[in-house]
Amino acid sequence: MDDKQLEERLNLLKSSYDRLPSSIDPGEILTKIENENNVPPIEKKIRGSKRQRITVWAVSVASVLVIGLLGTTYLTDSDNTTTSDENYSDEDIEEFKSRYKDERLRRQKILQMNDAEFTTLEFVQYADNIFSSQIAPGTLEGKNDDISIQEAYDLAIEGLNLPSEMIEVAKKRGKINGKESSYFVDDFVTKTENLIFYYEQILRDNEDALKVAKHEGRLSEHVLIANRYNLSKEIQSMIEVLPKEGLKLDVNLEGTEFRIIPDWALFTRDLFSILDENEARYLGMYELIPGHGIATLLEEQELSQLGYYLASIEFTLLNSSEGSAIHSRWENYYFELAEKIIFPSDIGEILNDDNKINIETQMAWESLVNIPGVSPLATMMKPIVASMKSSDWTYNETYKLLDIEQLRDYYLLALDNKLETNKLDWISILPDGVENSLETPYTMYGIHELYKKFNENFNPLVLHGIGPIDITLLYHYADGQDNHEMMWELMTSDFKNEYKKEAFLENPTFQNIIGDSAKNLYFNKEYLIPDNNNLKTYIGQEKGSQVSYDILLRLENDDIWRIQGEEDYLISKVEPVDDKLLQRVHDLYISFVRTYDQTVLKGATPVEIVGLYYYSAQLKDFETQYELYIKDDRHLQIPKDEYMNAEHQHIEDIRLEFKQMEFEKKLNGEGVVTLTKYPDEQENVLGFQLIQTDNGWRPPFMPTQ
Repeated sequence: MDDKQLEERLNLLKSSYDRLPSSIDPGEILTKIENENNVPPIEKKIRGSKRQRITVWAVSVASVLVIGLLGTTYLTDSDNTTTSDENYSDEDIEEFKSRYKDERLRRQKILQMNDAEFTTLEFVQYADNIFSSQIAPGTLEGKNDDISIQEAYDLAIEGLNLPSEMIEVAKKRGKINGKESSYFVDDFVTKTENLIFYYEQILRDNEDALKVAKHEGRLSEHVLIANRYNLSKEIQSMIEVLPKEGLKLDVNLEGTEFRIIPDWALFTRDLFSILDENEARYLGMYELIPGHGIATLLEEQELSQLGYYLASIEFTLLNSSEGSAIHSRWENYYFELAEKIIFPSDIGEILNDDNKINIETQMAWESLVNIPGVSPLATMMKPIVASMKSSDWTYNETYKLLDIEQLRDYYLLALDNKLETNKLDWISILPDGVENSLETPYTMYGIHELYKKFNENFNPLVLHGIGPIDITLLYHYADGQDNHEMMWELMTSDFKNEYKKEAFLENPTFQNIIGDSAKNLYFNKEYLIPDNNNLKTYIGQEKGSQVSYDILLRLENDDIWRIQGEEDYLISKVEPVDDKLLQRVHDLYISFVRTYDQTVLKGATPVEIVGLYYYSAQLKDFETQYELYIKDDRHLQIPKDEYMNAEHQHIEDIRLEFKQMEFEKKLNGEGVVTLTKYPDEQENVLGFQLIQTDNGWRPPFMPTQ
């Protein structure tokens, strides 16, 4: 069924639903299904309600169920020719009634309920209503003639399906699209909540008896399960049924109350294999706040972590189908949680005594600034965080001028594709250094998922927020798949302007950016360089016995890293010799001096190596200084005892000796660090030679000659 057919059938269902009775009497429905007068009226078990946990949906439960049912009939579509209703006899109708009764009873037994208990489930009531209104004798005058009796029967059976059955039925159909997935998720969550509400009522009815299930003064689900045979039959049945329907017992944070929560671990693989990826995310989010609203989330999660959850909600909302009940619910959660984190009704909740934003709120807000892609949250939070930082996080006018309506405006723009991509602060996001193996399956697993997503239609937004080393890994993975089209899409616009696509696709010389001998890729923040209002960087790869930083990537105007090609890295930025550099050098010293393991220094920058050389002199540790030198037959060697007995430079403090350092890479794996000494005069400049080895940069003997 395509989207157009689905919409047409939804419209038919809506018109049919409008003609259903405004109130539902399950007893009357079941009486019509049974032979008249053969079954006594059903006595419904009315349960009290101390506290109703399940949040009311923004749309009626009836609408969710009935519209969801028709939306999911794609699961049972077949090529069978539908029989005209005029050709059904009374015997055929009786056969439908008998089959429906059997299907209903089978599910009732699975849940270990009696008739009255089973009928209290709202999804059962609406399935009964569909059957009664569309099929049972005496109601044909209210039937929608555009929906056949067979189709109505299929709808009713879909309505009876338990959550576990829904998954099994869907598995037979295979992968479904976004719109179909949204209907499935609506129906699945609705039925899950019906069961949660029913079983939590059982917990409330047995509250006194369950108080014995304690461990160290707290209620314990494990104690309850272990002692279930000493409790009522309905508790025993509940404990047996819960895991089969993706539910489990849990205890609140205080340890004072039992509750029922989703536990879809057994269903996860199946759910994510059949559902659209974006719609499936709702189920992952739902497990954290199942029907209880954000109140439980606020009670049980650190405020500093809530920003990441809020960003996850935003991403799902912007990438899933609008109009579904689950989408509407999470829109409410999104704005409610955003208001709580950013604009609480009591501003004192986020302020310290000195009128500054507290550290937990700072962390939550800062996590919202660098959300990749199109982000209403990041768009709104960037000026707020920038203003707060400039005033040392003091409550200020910029914040006072904004409110939650600003976020709503940005959100609507994003839904209409009118909000610009968020520009990320790459300098703060990128780590100081990364080494990734090209041979480790674990490293490539995330790249494989990225590959599949980007390969769908080469949407550049898929790459937003992906760092330069992962872009290079993606290029390498695409090369292994012979996906030269993707490799072309990963190249910069400058490269595309210089070379023709056909030449790139056909010529391996253009494509072979990563050498065959490379086993690892390296990123070092030292090679992150300003470039015409953007950034560029160099990724390192092994070439022979050396690591060569020669894969050039540029951050383009759409805030996405792309590959320019091979180009040797030449000059680094000037680095001051200050406390920050000294701390890095000291950390290297502590690691290296223990065993003089040369691999410890493999990722150190040239400036850090020179800093370590002079820091050792400052400490009068000339043995460590000696161990820094290259020791192979191709370079000058000095015996260790001779070096230790020689005169050495006296340095009181390298921060007072040198003002700054700057590295320049030469050809053939050599380089020079230029040191500017105090006082800052032209003649007070010193060149320090370095050579690249298997374990990083090292000085030869007499490096300043």
